[in-house]
This record gives sequence, structure tokens and C-alpha cells, in this order.
Amino acid sequence: MKKPYLIITILLGLVIVLSITRAFLHNMLSTSGIFVSRAEQEINFYKTQNAILAEELLTESSLTNTIEKARESGFTDENTLMVIKTSRPLAVRP
Repeated sequence: MKKPYLIITILLGLVIVLSITRAFLHNMLSTSGIFVSRAEQEINFYKTQNAILAEELLTESSLTNTIEKARESGFTDENTLMVIKTSRPLAVRP
């Protein structure tokens, strides 16, 4: 008569231990899921920031932007020739 009670007690103890283990594991997974979603949000944020910075870099290094900055600094794109009219030779022969 003691054998069935022993088996039932062991099975009930096993069920309780497995239930507690399951609850513990679910709790760990739920908190790690929050951390994973937070990390994914940060990754997406930094990816968009990198894309924006790459676009700004391409804009700043473009030839059009370089030409505009050169014009603002006083450079001109006129292709005029400068003619020097003198009566003396420019180079002196030794």
C-alpha cells in the first residue's frame, strides 16, 4: 500500500518542480525579449543615423557643393586670357 503513495508523491513533486522551472524560464525569456527589442530599436536608430550622415557626406563632397564654396571664396570660373603688352622682353638671355 505504501508503493502507490510513494509514486504519487514523487509525481506530484516532479510536477511542482517542473511548474516552478517553467515559470522561471518564462520570466527569464520575457525580460530578455524586452532587452532584445530595445537593442533592435537602438540598432534601427543608428542605421537611420548612419544613412543620414552618409547622405550628408555625399552632399558635402559633391562637385556642385565644391564649386559653390569656391565661388563664395572668390574664385571665378571665367576662362579669360590675360595679355601682357610690354615693349621689353619677359625673359632675359644670359
